[in-house]
Amino acid sequence: NESQDVPAFKVTLGVVPDYLYNGKGMRIDGVSEDKPAQKAGMQKGDIVIKMGDFAVEDMMSYMKSLGKFEKGNTTKVQIKRNEEIIELEVTF
Repeated sequence: NESQDVPAFKVTLGVVPDYLYNGKGMRIDGVSEDKPAQKAGMQKGDIVIKMGDFAVEDMMSYMKSLGKFEKGNTTKVQIKRNEEIIELEVTF
C-alpha cells in the first residue's frame, strides 16, 4: 500500500472539495468569499473537469493541475453545472 505523494501547489481556487463525490472531476462543496473561484462565478455543486490544458479526473489530478499554475496566472476552467459544460476564466 503505497501512499501517493501529495502534489505541491502555490495557488488555490478557494473552494471546499466534496470529498464524498466519486464521479469524474472534482465537485465543489463550498466557495470561499473573494477567492478566484467566486470571482470567476463558480458555485457549490459545480464539477471542475478541466483547468487550462489539464483534465481533472479526481481529487489527485485536481491538486496536480493546481501545481501547474503560479499566483497571477489566468486560465480557463471548465465546469459541469446541471449537465451543461461552462468555461470560466480564473485568475489565481
